[in-house]
Amino acid sequence: MKLTTALKRIVRRGWSAALGGFNHRAAQTYERLSAQGSMRRDFPQVYANWERERAAGGLWQSGGDQWFLGNEDLWTTFVAHVRERTNLEIGSGPFGYLAPCYWMKRRIVIDPLVDKYRAYQLKRFGKTFWTADIETHAVPAEQVVEPLRGAVDGCIVSRNALDHMEDPLAALEAVCAYAAPGCYLLLWSDIWHRDGGDVGHRNITRSTTVLDKMLDGLGFAIVQNGAAIHGAGGHIEYGRLARKR
Repeated sequence: MKLTTALKRIVRRGWSAALGGFNHRAAQTYERLSAQGSMRRDFPQVYANWERERAAGGLWQSGGDQWFLGNEDLWTTFVAHVRERTNLEIGSGPFGYLAPCYWMKRRIVIDPLVDKYRAYQLKRFGKTFWTADIETHAVPAEQVVEPLRGAVDGCIVSRNALDHMEDPLAALEAVCAYAAPGCYLLLWSDIWHRDGGDVGHRNITRSTTVLDKMLDGLGFAIVQNGAAIHGAGGHIEYGRLARKR
């Protein structure tokens, strides 16, 4: 079955089932099939670019992203902080932010589909971003991995993931549980879909102020707001670079 056909079928069936609430099972299926399409299309080129970057000693990520906004001093401070510390990504998708960052001492990823991403990449391409030096946990973001409680002293990244979760606010509470004092938080998500969303995406809130207050209550000081990716007229987005007090 073609990916587009499978996705349309899931949207029809899953959205109908989700009318009384978010259908997490259907959303995960949607996410897995969508990721397979992304990997088939993009993995060879992304992996080749990463191999060149690593050979040249580059960091892959940069201070020009949606969180650092070209502030190279802030980026340099961040890199120095996370390089020898424990770093966590929640809801990585098939490529992730941390997986290509070979230069970080310890990388951990929580994503319920990460084992499927690894298996698919190895089977289809014979290589994967999810190498043995990356600690992975294929569990929902809301489920706290107890050995990591208070252990993440570098950074926590969650990009384009909150609106795919069954309980986004519980996931933010888990983020707080993991973060040690001084830990950076790189958070970005669509939080309201003006087109009504679909089976793979849910609405959280229209209010960025509410989420700011929640981060503050969870012990994070916002360093700066991140950039919108979709631009005016798209979904309501929420991007913050913050740090645990």
